[in-house]
Amino acid sequence: MGEKLSFIRFPLVLVFIFFAGRLALGAAGVSYETANRVFSMVILQVHVALIWAAVGRRYRGYTIGESILAVVMIVAFSQLLILIGTAGSYLTGADTLFNYPEALNSETPLEFQPAMMARVGGLVVNCIIGSIVAALGWALGGLIPERTV
Repeated sequence: MGEKLSFIRFPLVLVFIFFAGRLALGAAGVSYETANRVFSMVILQVHVALIWAAVGRRYRGYTIGESILAVVMIVAFSQLLILIGTAGSYLTGADTLFNYPEALNSETPLEFQPAMMARVGGLVVNCIIGSIVAALGWALGGLIPERTV
């Protein structure tokens, strides 16, 4: 497990930077649409899932299962940050990019409990999607040139 954590350290830092970026843009009053163009955590998850699974295969010799596990760890971390950002928004009474209705797939503002249920559902669904994208990334990993020393 320690080796996997070492391998995913870079994408975890990227995810945290995107989380902090969303917090900063939200605090600055930037619109949800604009902030999403710059710091979409879900789009980052998809890109990381595709690329990191391929890199794991080529440079770490990961099996498909090991690549999927590494990606699910990244996606789960990202989704937990989103869940924490949402809970923090509701608990502090702040309007942020994490409790914005569109971010919760709603046309109207949601109360705390439905919002948190949506986020838990998002955690599960995004881990499944991450697994599928990771499998595709792993399959494409054979296209990456071998490392030459």
